[in-house]
Amino acid sequence: MVSNYLEIIDLTCGRGERALFRELNVCLKAGEVGRVVGENGSGKTTLLRTVAGLYQPMAGRIRWRAPARPDGEPTLLRDDLCFVGHDNALNSALTPVENLMVLMHLSGRGMSRRVVEDTLGELSLERVRHRPCGRLSAGQRRRVSLARLWMSDAPLWLLDEPASALDAHSRTVLAARIATHAKAGGVVLFTTHEGLPLPNVEPRRIDLPAC
Repeated sequence: MVSNYLEIIDLTCGRGERALFRELNVCLKAGEVGRVVGENGSGKTTLLRTVAGLYQPMAGRIRWRAPARPDGEPTLLRDDLCFVGHDNALNSALTPVENLMVLMHLSGRGMSRRVVEDTLGELSLERVRHRPCGRLSAGQRRRVSLARLWMSDAPLWLLDEPASALDAHSRTVLAARIATHAKAGGVVLFTTHEGLPLPNVEPRRIDLPAC
């Protein structure tokens, strides 16, 4: 059986024709967590989106558990990863339950309404589960988006500022969930402006090489 691993080889990414960082090399094995560090505009979000297959790199390769496919198919399959971006990706007119059911379906993991509602309850969102997301606080919307981490069995998590807008208790709950995923053999790559201490897991610091 092939163990989970993410390998980034001589990766250069940018916007348009301008490179944001060059020749990044990272290897994260099963159970490892990488924290991407860099100034605003250094390419942290671009890196995550490139690993997720949303952007094309300017140069370099990304391997996930096996060498990159020579036929041009995406390196990662949607069932392999859970990407949570900084903008939450929630429809303000839909409720938390409706949003999550759509998002889980799009990720290839259909969930029953009962499972979604139970997960929202674990995150103290049961009272607002049927309220349009446009009426929720920033912290509540972030917790709704992060609820996917409690329902996903994807081995690779890509998290862009996951603790943004969370209070201290919610940050602790999130940190514990990330640590649990890593201890189960998952791989996590995340960005954060602030520290996010993970219980019994020491993230590897990944500095983006400046251009």
